[in-house]
Amino acid sequence: MLIRPETSRDVAAIDRVNREAFGGDVEARLVERLRARDSVITSLVVVDESSQIVGHILFSPATIVTSSHEMQVASLAPMAVTPALQRRGIGSMLVEHGLQACKNAGYRAAIVVGHPSYYPRFGFSPALVANLENRFAKGEAFMGIELSRGSLSDISSGRVIYPEAFDQL
Repeated sequence: MLIRPETSRDVAAIDRVNREAFGGDVEARLVERLRARDSVITSLVVVDESSQIVGHILFSPATIVTSSHEMQVASLAPMAVTPALQRRGIGSMLVEHGLQACKNAGYRAAIVVGHPSYYPRFGFSPALVANLENRFAKGEAFMGIELSRGSLSDISSGRVIYPEAFDQL
């Protein structure tokens, strides 16, 4: 399997993977809106041996606003794998490659709203973002990871502002 950045030729296949993985079109429409608003840090695909796209992950910029400053972070949403190939490590490869791409792009932290039993294996923790308001989740489902030491753990309070594309969720 090959992981690579998405290209314009991949749009229909990415749409299909997201619709199949999530059983609806919310995530696929989010991807379309993020692309249209140029709000993508990285968008990666997994291509199988027959050149079919079987996985996708997208990171967009979000802003953490505190009383004293603003910090750009990477927001992971969505991550999808073709249902027949789930639980085979494809999602893990996407998350690991995506986090590295965000770090290479200069992002010091990433956030995700996702399954509390899945994302901690990559270092995501709800404790790192417990002091942040997030309109999409509270508690264990909202997690963060420091790509640079101290980037989240030093924040005592604040709120997350997502790109405009998220407003229609």
